[in-house]
Amino acid sequence: MDRPEAILLEAAINFHGLTIDLLVTSEDIRAYKPRAEPFHLALDLLGLAPTQVLHIGDSLAADVRGANALGIPVAWVNRKAKTTPPQTHVHYETPDLESLAQLLTRQR
Repeated sequence: MDRPEAILLEAAINFHGLTIDLLVTSEDIRAYKPRAEPFHLALDLLGLAPTQVLHIGDSLAADVRGANALGIPVAWVNRKAKTTPPQTHVHYETPDLESLAQLLTRQR
C-alpha cells in the first residue's frame, strides 16, 4: 500500500538524524487526529500506556488536543510562537525539532 504521508515523515526523520521506535500515521488507520484511533493504534503496537510515551506534534487542534484527551504527554513544536490556549496542556514547547531533541537529551 502506498503511504505518502509516511514517506514524507520518514524523509524528515532521516534528514534530522532522528531515531524513532514506531511511526503511525493517520492514513494507516484512516482516522484523523484528534480522533483517538491513531493514538490507540500506536499505544497498542508499542504495548505501552499513555503516560509512557511522548506525542510530538505541531498542531494544537489535532496533536495536542488529541493527545490531551487520552492523557498522553505532549511536546508541542510551536514554530510560529503562538500563545498556548487555556485548558491546553503541553509538557514541552519548542520552536523546532532540533531544540526538542536537545531538551530531551539533557533530561536523560
